[in-house]
Amino acid sequence: MRALAARRDGRRLDRFFNRYRGRTLLVHRGLALDWLEELLKLGGGAGHFRFDARKPLDTKSPVSWVVHRHILPLDLPLPVLCDIGPDTVAVRHLLAKGRLGHPADIAWILDDMRGRRRVHATLARQPEGLAARPGLPIDDNAYEIDFG
Repeated sequence: MRALAARRDGRRLDRFFNRYRGRTLLVHRGLALDWLEELLKLGGGAGHFRFDARKPLDTKSPVSWVVHRHILPLDLPLPVLCDIGPDTVAVRHLLAKGRLGHPADIAWILDDMRGRRRVHATLARQPEGLAARPGLPIDDNAYEIDFG
């Protein structure tokens, strides 16, 4: 049974990485309408896949499975921004001093995640699934802006 479950989970991960590799995923439990409107106004803001974690686990959906089985158990404040690589998921929450930042900050945070590798956790693909590696302390969410 364990081998069947591992094979099934491997197929889910294949489907997840094939679909989302090179993209970003915004995992939340509801977003204020004004915040979402601001996000959609930004260049590229609509390009973030958004997943509402209030939806129950759908085992047929690879993104639902990854969110519920691997991202939510990290117990980070939501929303989180996930940068999907070829075989990793870099995760960083979007709260600073207990408040959700402006949607325009996402570009800077993503740049900080990619350029400086400042993330709260990294989920790395292993033969048995995704393994979590901790990163920044949960209360560290500062980012640097590179002006050139």
